[in-house]
Amino acid sequence: MYRSQVIPAPKASIETADILLADVAIKIQLPPSLFEVATERYETIRAWIERPDSPLAGLVLRFYPQGSMAIDATIASRAKNDEFDIDIIAELDLDPESDPKEVLDLLYRAIRGIPGSRYYSMTKRQTRCVTVEYADMHLDVTPVVRQASAPERQSLVFHHKPETAHVVGTRHVANPWGLAEWFKQQTPADEIIAKMFYDRMALDGQVRADAEFDVVPGQVPAHSKSKALIALQLIKRFRNLRYDQRGCRQPPSVALVRLIGERADSGTSRLLHEVVYQAKYMLAVLEQNQRLGRLVHLTNPRCPLDVLTDRWPEDRTAQSIFIDDLRYLVARLEQLDDADLEAAREILVDLFGEVAGTEVVRKFAEASSRSIREGKSGHLSGVGRFATPAIGVVSAYSPRVEATKPHRFFGGELSPWRR
Repeated sequence: MYRSQVIPAPKASIETADILLADVAIKIQLPPSLFEVATERYETIRAWIERPDSPLAGLVLRFYPQGSMAIDATIASRAKNDEFDIDIIAELDLDPESDPKEVLDLLYRAIRGIPGSRYYSMTKRQTRCVTVEYADMHLDVTPVVRQASAPERQSLVFHHKPETAHVVGTRHVANPWGLAEWFKQQTPADEIIAKMFYDRMALDGQVRADAEFDVVPGQVPAHSKSKALIALQLIKRFRNLRYDQRGCRQPPSVALVRLIGERADSGTSRLLHEVVYQAKYMLAVLEQNQRLGRLVHLTNPRCPLDVLTDRWPEDRTAQSIFIDDLRYLVARLEQLDDADLEAAREILVDLFGEVAGTEVVRKFAEASSRSIREGKSGHLSGVGRFATPAIGVVSAYSPRVEATKPHRFFGGELSPWRR
């Protein structure tokens, strides 16, 4: 039987590898200018759905972001064109027993409008949402109906494939707002990492360099980050690139949110260590299920009926593909601390894309050269060998999932979100 190890956390430090990873995260995240565009389009689509001649006029109770936008983790979505996606919930005043096909068709008609209207040629009906496709992003609107006497914003999501007109759709319980709130509570901003991230954004021109930075509980600015949140963005980017040419369903972002949020108190002091720690934890979860001949089963900690892995993995082959990906990610990241800049560039390009990897190393090299010419240090000190953080242990089965429990990974019973 394996036993968990207690390894003292190293002193807080920022190394060259951490700076490069932070710069990659900045490069791939939604820049402030595009965030403003996304916000404007969010408000515009809401007003359009609620217009007087809309089929949903007077029936929209609440409109709110879900997914990455709700937790400030939006990144470039596709490897080919760096398109962004914005996910929105439209809470409707409809009968909970409404036919799923009719609900989705109703939202589709409300957004598409009549021939010649602004969204008519941009709208596509999907299985659980309606998509508005812009040149630089796409916006998904998911219709839901609140469940009476249920926790806040617990709702029914409607599922119906548009190509199966005569097949009866289904309804699923979900609470994406609850998942986002849970994740934000699990991942408060880390002052050292958030300050580094803020400073790197200032160098990139995304925030004012002379603006005051202050990490205050409850008043953390939107650009402040925790190590876990940056790790989420980087792992999502890696996943997107790996699945870009595969033509198969990729692991859902909500599953990554669930796993990273649960282990956000890792005790790591460096960004590189955090990304590797989180990737190793995901890998261990998937490998354990693979060894036992079953598929990983993750649920929303704020809504046990909300199954986050209901459509992925479809089978053990799909699960195995991502296991191999995570093994590769860990192996490559563990080479980063001992790499020179050219080797670091190759690693970052391999994991996160040509543009992001090459650009951040180029800028880092230029800044280092400039600092040397000015008589300053070329980089932050102490590029040391990577030290593996300890993975904790997985808890015994408990039907209570509101609070995250410690876990016992090897040789213990499974927690309720695995089967």
